[in-house]
Amino acid sequence: MKHCLLFLTILSCFSTSNFANANDNERCQALVNLKFDDAKIIKTELIAGHFTPPSNLADSLRNADTKEISQLPQLCRIELVIQPKINVEVWLPTQWNHRLQAIGGGGYAGFIPFDELAVAVQGGYAAMGTDTGHRGNLFEGDFVFKNDQLQADTIADFAYRSVHEMTIKTKHIIQAYYGKPADYSYWNGCSTGGRQGLMEAQRFPADYDGIYIVAPAIQWDKFIPSELWPQVVMQKELGHPIDTHKLIMLRKAIIQLADEQDGIKDGIINDPTALEISDNFLKEHNFNDAEIIALRKIWQGPTNQHGESLWFGVEKTAPQEALAGSEPFPIPVDYLKYWIAQNPNLDWKNMDYQSFVDYFNESVDLFRPIMGTDNPDLSQFKKSGGKMIIWHGWDDRLIPPKGTIHYYNHVVKLMGGQKHTDEFVKLYMAPGVDHCNGGDGADQINGFESLVNWVEKQQPPKNLTAKKIENGNLTLQRPLCAYPQKTVYKGEGNTNNPANFECQ
Repeated sequence: MKHCLLFLTILSCFSTSNFANANDNERCQALVNLKFDDAKIIKTELIAGHFTPPSNLADSLRNADTKEISQLPQLCRIELVIQPKINVEVWLPTQWNHRLQAIGGGGYAGFIPFDELAVAVQGGYAAMGTDTGHRGNLFEGDFVFKNDQLQADTIADFAYRSVHEMTIKTKHIIQAYYGKPADYSYWNGCSTGGRQGLMEAQRFPADYDGIYIVAPAIQWDKFIPSELWPQVVMQKELGHPIDTHKLIMLRKAIIQLADEQDGIKDGIINDPTALEISDNFLKEHNFNDAEIIALRKIWQGPTNQHGESLWFGVEKTAPQEALAGSEPFPIPVDYLKYWIAQNPNLDWKNMDYQSFVDYFNESVDLFRPIMGTDNPDLSQFKKSGGKMIIWHGWDDRLIPPKGTIHYYNHVVKLMGGQKHTDEFVKLYMAPGVDHCNGGDGADQINGFESLVNWVEKQQPPKNLTAKKIENGNLTLQRPLCAYPQKTVYKGEGNTNNPANFECQ
């Protein structure tokens, strides 16, 4: 009701007719006068062609965000701040396709994904993104720890509040600017962005008509501490990291060993879960007994003192050096220091296996309720008419793809089986694809377009089409079958022709 009263106030101040009679620049500038109870538009400007993102809102680690963006259509750019300090960027193209597309963040967020906003508006979408309530880069997790204590409100903003409030307020801005609401609203996010989208479906199921999820950072409370497991294993078993070059060469050898098991010699393993690597093979590739013990523990994923699995490891075909390299991945290090131990001076190298298990369990106890994003009950999202497509690369170096399958299987069970789940959620696994994109596999996937078609034309996708584009040329093309089916080559014909594959 509060939002409805606010919306009526906006419309009374800025009627549809007033906006319709104003020119584009006047309509854009007038938006600064919109009134919100807990937010304020601090800047609007009409831009076209080129735009350089403000350095204080961009992530310096992502080159595309801090450099000039070109080929922009004319649009109204809006800087919105939601209390206490959630920065939101809203881009409203003059030539609008009557759809809203929200863009998710990555890692710890802390920045606006300007490059992805540009892609959305180039497609005619009204677009929005948020830094989730803090400024930094995707590797810095200290924002939740101030004055020697955790900041509960900041964690809530990062977990779910920033995205929901952004969504509500942007819909009001769209109504005021265009004189009508968006016909359809879509979420588009990978990694943290994938977690944000699933959080919306779980907590605020009416916010979006379609949710597009890639390599989601769900089960945050489990997979984030698990990212530190390879380093703990190497420290305890070896006293030092495994040589990175050896890990790189071993991955190449494993792929070469299993390459043709799917009937195609293409440098891609269709199902890495079926791989069995012998000790002799590892010794042939210069791994000693202690290194083999460490490597097998890394592949297995973290276990407790009884040898019981706590979480999954990344697949053997994924690049191991991201988590098992010469230095630990920074996200779990900051998570241990600031989120769990609340001690900026903590040295992870002092951890043994038992203290790792304690760290893991404390993470689950503290953050599963707010960050786990693992509630399989999507019944309200389904009831609202929502549709969701999820895909995950088998060679993801950061987030174990088995975690996504684990969640999806729980959804299937709770929602009454495969048939009922297929009515609104589909999962696809992408062989050879790394985290969000990249890798040896076909990483350009038509999932978002398929989602739009599903929502607006009630045509559920059967297969997705995955392409590999290198130097502007199509070098690989494959169909992706909906899980639990697998894409299987029929045995003859061009392997870049999707017609020569079937789902089994």
